[in-house]
Amino acid sequence: MTKLSRRQLLGASGALIALGATAGFRSSLVGRAEARVLVVGGGPGGVAAARAVKAAMPRAHVVVVERDPGRLVRHKAPDLISGRREAGDYSRLSAEGIDVALDEIRDIDWRAGRAQALSGRSFTFDRTVMAPGIAMRDEGIAGYGRETADLFPHGWTDRAGVEALAADIRAMAGDGTVVIRIPPGRIRYPAGPWRRADEIARYLAAEKPRARVVVLDQSAPAPGKAALRTALKAAHGHRVSVVSGEVFGAMARIDAAARTLIGTRGRLSGDVINFIPAQHAGRVARVCGLSGADGWCPVEPASGRSAIETVAYLIGEDASAAGFAFGMARVSMTARRIADDIRADLG
Repeated sequence: MTKLSRRQLLGASGALIALGATAGFRSSLVGRAEARVLVVGGGPGGVAAARAVKAAMPRAHVVVVERDPGRLVRHKAPDLISGRREAGDYSRLSAEGIDVALDEIRDIDWRAGRAQALSGRSFTFDRTVMAPGIAMRDEGIAGYGRETADLFPHGWTDRAGVEALAADIRAMAGDGTVVIRIPPGRIRYPAGPWRRADEIARYLAAEKPRARVVVLDQSAPAPGKAALRTALKAAHGHRVSVVSGEVFGAMARIDAAARTLIGTRGRLSGDVINFIPAQHAGRVARVCGLSGADGWCPVEPASGRSAIETVAYLIGEDASAAGFAFGMARVSMTARRIADDIRADLG
C-alpha cells in the first residue's frame, strides 16, 4: 500500500476536515448548548465511539484526533499468512458529520476541558473518549533491543510487523519451528496469541506439513485460556505444543544469533520467533494521567468512564479487564454504552 504523508492526507479531496489552530469544534458557528466530544485515537474503537456518540446525540460536535496517517485508512483484521488487507472508508466520517484531525494530543487540562496538540492547536471538550491502544513495556531482558525486535517481530501494534512475521513464516524451511512467546502480565487481546497459533498451524498443515508451532505461555492463569489451549491442541495435535512459564521460567536473556530464548529453567529455539513483549496502555493515556500504577487505565465497568478523570471514557481492550472475549461486537457494545452515558450527562 502506498504510504501517505501527513500533508497528503490533510489535502486529500475532502477526506479530512482541517480544523483551525484553536479548534473549538466549530464553536464559533453554533450555540454553546451543543455538546463537544473529543475522541482520541482513530482505530476501530475510537471510530465506533465517535459514530455511537453522533448517533445518540446528532447535534453534538464530535472530533476524532489520530496521529498516524496510516490509521486513517481502516483495515479489517489481517490474515497473518497472506497479509491481506481491505481498504477502509474513514473519509465517510466527514459525511456523517464527524470531524477528523491528523494530529497528536500531547497534554490535557482536565479542569479547563482543553487538549493541546503537537501542532500547537487545541481542542476544547465537554467529554473525551480515549482509544489509546497499547505500547510495549521494557522488561529489561538481556539481548532484547531494537535489532532483536526487528528480527523477532511481534506484529502486535503495526502492520509492518505483521507483514514481516508472515514473510518469515512463508520463507521458513519445510520442517521449521515457529515459536510464539506470550508475555507475563496483562496484554491487549489475550486470546490473540492462541488464535495466531491456530492460523499459523493451519497454514503449515497446508504448505509445510512437517513444520510445527511452539507456544511459550508466560502469562498468568485466566478464564478462557484453558478452553483456547484445549481447542488448539484438539485442532492440530502434535503440530502445536505449549511450554508453560513454570517449565521455562522467567525470561533471562535472548541469543538472537542462535535464535534462542533462554529462561531461568529452560530454553527454546525457533526458525521464526514471534516475540510478543509485555505491554501497558498507550502513551497518550499515560501522559494525560489516565493510567494507574500498573500502566493500564482503570475504568468503571458499567460505563467505561475513567476511574481517574470523570469527564473521560476509555474504549478498547487496553482499557478493559483482562479477558478473552474480543471482537467488533464487543467494541460496538462498549461504544454504545459510552454514548448513552455521555448523553445522560450532557443531554
